Amino acid sequence: MTTRFLHKLNPEGHVINQILEELLTSVSGAHAVIFLDGDGEAIAHAGDSAADIRLVGAWKEIQFDHVKIIADRLKLGNVQAVLFSRDEGNELIVPVTGEYCLLLFMSSYANVHEAMGGLRKAIVLLKKEVE
Repeated sequence: MTTRFLHKLNPEGHVINQILEELLTSVSGAHAVIFLDGDGEAIAHAGDSAADIRLVGAWKEIQFDHVKIIADRLKLGNVQAVLFSRDEGNELIVPVTGEYCLLLFMSSYANVHEAMGGLRKAIVLLKKEVE
C-alpha cells in the first residue's frame, strides 16, 4: 500500500523526499526524519541514523496513537506534538493529517522550538501532497 500510495502521490517520489531533506537542513541537530502512515509504515525517510528508523518509527507511531487516545478520553484537546527525550537524543513526533505523522530524530542539544518551526513548514507542504 505504501509504495502504491507514494507512486500515485508522486511518480518519482522526489517531492516528499525533498520536503524531508529541507526539514533536516533547516533544523540544527536533526539527523533523520521519517514520514509515517496511520499504521506506522514508512512512506519516506531522509537522513541517517544508527537505529533502524523504520522500526523505531512504527513503534513511536503506536505510542503517539495511545497519547492521542488518552488526551481525547480526558478531553485535553488535540495533541500537537510528543517529545521523547532519551540519552541518545530526542524524537519529536507531530501529526500531518489525521492519518499521517512525521517523526524527527535530533541530538539531545537540538533546539525543540526551532524543530517545531521546521516541522510546521514541512507539514504545510506535505498536506498539499496527501490531500
